[in-house]
Amino acid sequence: MSSTCADATRLAKEAPAGTAPTARGWVCVEQGGAWGRKAERESGLDPEVAAHLSGAVEDLPVRLQLIRRPRRQARATPGAMDRVAQRRTVLLAHAGPQPWLEELEVDDVRMLLALDPSVCDSPTPPGLGRRVDEPRYLVCTHAKRDRCCATYGRPIADTLAALHPHRTWEVSHVGGHRFAANLLVLPYGTVHGGLDVAAAVRVVDLLAAGRLELSTARGRSGLPRPAQAAELLVRERLGLDHLDAVVVDGVADLGDDRAEVGLRAEGTDFVAEVVREPTGVPRPLSCDSDDAEDPGVYRLVALTPAGDR
Repeated sequence: MSSTCADATRLAKEAPAGTAPTARGWVCVEQGGAWGRKAERESGLDPEVAAHLSGAVEDLPVRLQLIRRPRRQARATPGAMDRVAQRRTVLLAHAGPQPWLEELEVDDVRMLLALDPSVCDSPTPPGLGRRVDEPRYLVCTHAKRDRCCATYGRPIADTLAALHPHRTWEVSHVGGHRFAANLLVLPYGTVHGGLDVAAAVRVVDLLAAGRLELSTARGRSGLPRPAQAAELLVRERLGLDHLDAVVVDGVADLGDDRAEVGLRAEGTDFVAEVVREPTGVPRPLSCDSDDAEDPGVYRLVALTPAGDR
């Protein structure tokens, strides 16, 4: 067995499609310095703010994350930590079919006690901050959650920060540390895993051309996991990598780990049937677990033009 969960996943060649976190909205609060295992409550973030935001997202399809500038970038900016202690950036994003991203700065973090995270579940931007058209690259480096995230994530965060300093952040645990390094792109909610530095740069370069790097894509967070998988498997089947080439219309649970996903690909309506099957390679899915589990993998069973059904 490999020494880390990420090593074991790479050795097993686990397909990442359909493994992204599920969230239509994202609230990302800048908090520099060290993060504990439970980042929002173990990072120095004002406890009342942490409790308010954590409680507010509990029953919403919205994720709360901490972000910070990559360490090399922060060290290279005189007084950066002093400014973070006072003014900080907050990213608000919606990752549905009409994605949007707003960036605001708060002089006092307690101003976030008035923030209602449900605004990120709406396709209508709330106008709380500056509308951002350029994507933001969030690299998971949450070492206290899993050491793989820091080992694989920090070189990527440093590299992307050197190339795109205003767009790059480190982010707290986004899920699926066995796929470290993980990159979340807002506002699209696209998540890529199993990255090294070269692969991460390729993801960003392709995105700039409006294309999706399929081999490392885990899915779009705004979709349920069967739909995440169906979108990517159909893209692979039809050779479609343009960001807007495939649009998911709906998902029907068929039971027994099967689902039918309605989608439109290049102007044609299809129904994709996907099934989640065992990989046959049980293993620990986290570095802090000794329990072997089979994570399962999605397979495209059928792709049928909607008019033929």
